[in-house]
Amino acid sequence: MNNKYRIAIIGIGGVGGFIGGKLAARYRNSDNVEVIFVARGNHLKAIRENGLKVIIAETEMIVHPDLATDDPLQIGPVDLVLCCTKTYHLEESVRAMANNITSNTIVLPLFNGVDNAEKIKKIIPQAKVLDGCIYLASKLLSSGVVKQAGNFYALHFGGSILPPEQSSFLDTLFSDADIHAVNESDILKRVWTKFAFVSPLATYTSANNICFGEILESPVHSAALKQLMSEVIMLAVSKGIPLEAVSIDANFEMMAKLPFETTSSLHNDFSNGRQTEVETLTGYVVREAKNHNLQLNNYEAFYQQLSSR
Repeated sequence: MNNKYRIAIIGIGGVGGFIGGKLAARYRNSDNVEVIFVARGNHLKAIRENGLKVIIAETEMIVHPDLATDDPLQIGPVDLVLCCTKTYHLEESVRAMANNITSNTIVLPLFNGVDNAEKIKKIIPQAKVLDGCIYLASKLLSSGVVKQAGNFYALHFGGSILPPEQSSFLDTLFSDADIHAVNESDILKRVWTKFAFVSPLATYTSANNICFGEILESPVHSAALKQLMSEVIMLAVSKGIPLEAVSIDANFEMMAKLPFETTSSLHNDFSNGRQTEVETLTGYVVREAKNHNLQLNNYEAFYQQLSSR
């Protein structure tokens, strides 16, 4: 009988590859923890044949999960699910894992967006669904290869549904794997704080075909981005999430920690003709603003531009 604590990471891209890679490196051949990668296509093939290469700063490591698969039927029950796909795959990926998730399973979404936990609860109401977010510049370079950009990242999670012992266990699980994870008492505010960073940047970099460094160098671009950030904060406050205006300064400080050429995943997806998360990152703000009788002119203009593409 398998009594190991079983972790499934859905989506082994920039986020899932980085976090999953650290977990697989720490718990390989562990007597207590089993790490499962849920991937597909050539990426899955490369992981099975050669492992996953994770590049962090000037170092790299090759990691091997206990199982890499695209078939939930091969997995069985799991204790923790980390959801790391794009948001447009949320419903499909979570629904596919429904039979692996029990009333004891913890589900931690690390998608972009602010309403992911609500969506997941509707699909798998039996699970213990947390709120979570991650600040991380990382991307899939090629099949089997993930690279982090910059030297800053932070994972945040939380939720009142967990008893203290389970919450403490997660703290230890991440810490032992050298994952900087913060168990937040007010996770909803943290998720919105991240959204007020990612959504304006994704929208602005995509609309203007520009990277972070170019924004920081230009007073015009910086002022325009601050306007977008202020609009997201207005929406958050109207929804009862107290985001302070000072968070705009914190966002710019965070941008300055990243390499000049850093851009958003939304911008990358538009540039490469891929499916995008524009509805999650830009459209959501416009729709919710209307629900709260807010007029967010800058967001509306950019959304019209981006959605037409």
